[in-house]
Amino acid sequence: MKTLKYKIAVLCFSALTTASCSDFLQEDPRGQMTNLESFTEKSDLEGSIHALYYQIKMASGYIGIYAPVLMGDDMTSIISKSNFTDWDQFISNDGNPMMTSGVGCWSCMWNVVKAANYIINGVAATPGVTQDDINFAIAEARFWRAYAYFWMVRCWGPLPIIESYQLNVDATVSTEEQVYDFLVKDLKFAETYLPTEYTTEPWNINGLNTIANRAAAQAVLAQVYLTMAGWPLNKGTEYYKLAAEKAKELIDQVENGTYKYQVFDEFWKVYSRQYNKSNTEIILPVYFTKDFGVGDASQAARGLAELPEETGGFSDMRAEIKFWKDFPAGPRKKAIFGDVYYHNQDKKVVPWFYDNVTNCNNPYYVMFAFANDEVEYDQTKSYNEQADGWSDQTAAFIRLSEVYLWYAEAVGRSGSGDKAKAIELLNTVRRRADGKWNDPSYNYYPSTLSNEELAEAAYNEHGWEIAGYYKSMTTRYHDQRRMNRLKEHFEYRLTNPEIEVTEQWLKENPDKTDMVNGPVYMKERVTMTGSWDDSKMYAPYPSIDTSLYPSLKK
Repeated sequence: MKTLKYKIAVLCFSALTTASCSDFLQEDPRGQMTNLESFTEKSDLEGSIHALYYQIKMASGYIGIYAPVLMGDDMTSIISKSNFTDWDQFISNDGNPMMTSGVGCWSCMWNVVKAANYIINGVAATPGVTQDDINFAIAEARFWRAYAYFWMVRCWGPLPIIESYQLNVDATVSTEEQVYDFLVKDLKFAETYLPTEYTTEPWNINGLNTIANRAAAQAVLAQVYLTMAGWPLNKGTEYYKLAAEKAKELIDQVENGTYKYQVFDEFWKVYSRQYNKSNTEIILPVYFTKDFGVGDASQAARGLAELPEETGGFSDMRAEIKFWKDFPAGPRKKAIFGDVYYHNQDKKVVPWFYDNVTNCNNPYYVMFAFANDEVEYDQTKSYNEQADGWSDQTAAFIRLSEVYLWYAEAVGRSGSGDKAKAIELLNTVRRRADGKWNDPSYNYYPSTLSNEELAEAAYNEHGWEIAGYYKSMTTRYHDQRRMNRLKEHFEYRLTNPEIEVTEQWLKENPDKTDMVNGPVYMKERVTMTGSWDDSKMYAPYPSIDTSLYPSLKK
């Protein structure tokens, strides 16, 4: 009898190689899942879920997969890396490797869909399992199929809806609304059949769920409804109301103890190594180990750390200067942006706007730096003295604080729901951000907020709450896209004004005046050209697939 470990390896290999490296919608007879006969005993059900999560990790562990989020106003790219700057400049092309490589955002998301369909199509035939076992496996698969489609529809728009593990090369492209309707059905199924909580390993580690549960389905549904209410479907008030209702269901179940999530009292804990494997705020986690993929040579195993090369780090993305300057000062900002870093060549601690930048010709900042399981990252020391760039990490796709903000925004935009509760939750997030958690009298936002003010405050807070965290299911880019505000950002970047950065930096670092000699003015190094049209909010389909499937051509 095959061991479970062996079968998981086979399933992972099959799921990984279903798509060839040159064409992601066409079946590859040499590596495809040719039949569903792998489901021969109960342990295969668990093995198939491990195989699915392997694909999810492949679709979330590599930074290139997140290149589209560079179109948001919180992040820019390194000027020397054209595969990233194309997205930053809204000119992504149909051959960009960040879409089409083996770890590209197009290829990897389709691999998740295929691995999910393999379970959906085959698990019911497994001998010796109960209907509950089958429903759980299918619900897990349908959840991630919906997640993958949600990610893709916000990037490419119309897509083929694939429901079989045997792909139909003649499949037609469905409209965006049809794709949304399809993934909503998947999420509703997942919400019905996923458990509230897992109690045994490997689905529960350190008392926390390690795979999607009912709360995750509710959270994704809330964001899907929020997105459908906005651009491009513009379903408006009805769907903002649905978003508020679904978010409130989750929040109520947190408050009555059904779900065991809780918001940290201090923001630094969100990305802390100390709480990496015991983060009670994460509703949808994806757990990585240091040897994921091909071991330490795998970029997917790298901790989320956009660190200057001058300090021994590795990076592809930067903070946009205006976003950094507009970001409210406080503990949240300190936990996200690095004020200083250790410059190896000059052997001293310098501000992020230090002018002796030898590699990438861009301003630097430290973002969510992971060192190792024992210690936190120290910005005043060389990175390569603290870590080798590789670490276990927990990707936080959705956090409870985000659901608080989605609820507040949906209440404001719909004009329905518990407005007082929404303002309370909004203040809960801001209280933590400003280091006032233990002061219940501190309410940054007054109870007199209008609906519009409430919605905009929650929208802005979400942008700050997940600033630069490209692994979030909903990034600043996604928020701007659904609110049809990317044009405003594009127009601003066209003008690319110089910004004086030292005045703000000194306000936040009054003890470091000796590091600054006079005002420093900076502008974004990646420049924009051309004029706006809404097609810039869509990525092109990869040419390797449009050449074979004319239905993909817009």
